[in-house]
Amino acid sequence: MGRTVRLRSAESIVNEFQYISDNLPEVKEIFIEDDTFTLNKERVRQFCQCILKRKIHTNWSCNARADLDYNTLLLMKKAGCRLLIVGYETGSDEILLTIRKGITTEKAKKFTLNAKKAGLLIHADFIIGLPGETHNSAQQTLDYIREIKPDVLQVAIATPIPGTEFYNFVQKNGYLLVDDMTQSIDEYGFQKCIVSYPDFTKHDIEQWVNKI
Repeated sequence: MGRTVRLRSAESIVNEFQYISDNLPEVKEIFIEDDTFTLNKERVRQFCQCILKRKIHTNWSCNARADLDYNTLLLMKKAGCRLLIVGYETGSDEILLTIRKGITTEKAKKFTLNAKKAGLLIHADFIIGLPGETHNSAQQTLDYIREIKPDVLQVAIATPIPGTEFYNFVQKNGYLLVDDMTQSIDEYGFQKCIVSYPDFTKHDIEQWVNKI
């Protein structure tokens, strides 16, 4: 479907919060499941202001991008936000550039400091095995994690999804180990490494994920 995104209005989301607040008092927290709820910062601010105006007191969390300014983070906290799930991906600026993340480790570090200052918890997502990964870049990721000190840490194996540039890259270069994508998870639903590079193998990827 390309790189376009359809956004609901801030008010329509608040209407759902209002319904939950009025009719489901047993709900303690709402998670906003948008891939990146904070993609449009103005909509996030409108949402928070509307929550505050209506005096809705339900806690909430969301997926966020590591580029929010302190004032927006503080407004989110005031509006009931408790935790942000953030895709940092790597501690290597070179890999961030390769995957076109559009952010730097320094910018993400500043965001993290501001989020903590605002009183928000950080669930940090990192990935080992992206294109260009080496033992050095994996160590950079570990060092970066130790520096930013997230409240919750999730480290995943890079899994190429059919239709993505990553999938095309590993398939074209012979780095993809399986033909059937169901083999990317085991019988318990856990990730299996299905990528192996000449200088950073499947074994290396798994070892670094476990180490971190």
